[in-house]
Amino acid sequence: METIEKESMKVIDPETKKVVVLRTYMGRPPKLSKKDMETLRHCIENQKICNVKEVQEYIKEKFNVSYSSKEVREILKKFNFNYYPLLRKYTYESYYNEMINRKFEF
Repeated sequence: METIEKESMKVIDPETKKVVVLRTYMGRPPKLSKKDMETLRHCIENQKICNVKEVQEYIKEKFNVSYSSKEVREILKKFNFNYYPLLRKYTYESYYNEMINRKFEF
């Protein structure tokens, strides 16, 4: 309910004189608040590298919210993380390049 109140606006319909709640988002409200998402982002950034299962477990442990692996991948994409098959992890491009250079000594 907290999310709906923050991201909605109450207006009075002039014809029916009833209060109508207008949402500023589409679809279902997010399971994690914006503050929780920022906390999650900082945690992932501090680790620099992660996989979907680790993030899923962290979210369940820290926020008591279950996300599917697909939803976690979408969250990581929103955070501008990319999947790198050689590492089999999500990370930033600059960190990936550093790891690959170190591994293959370019």
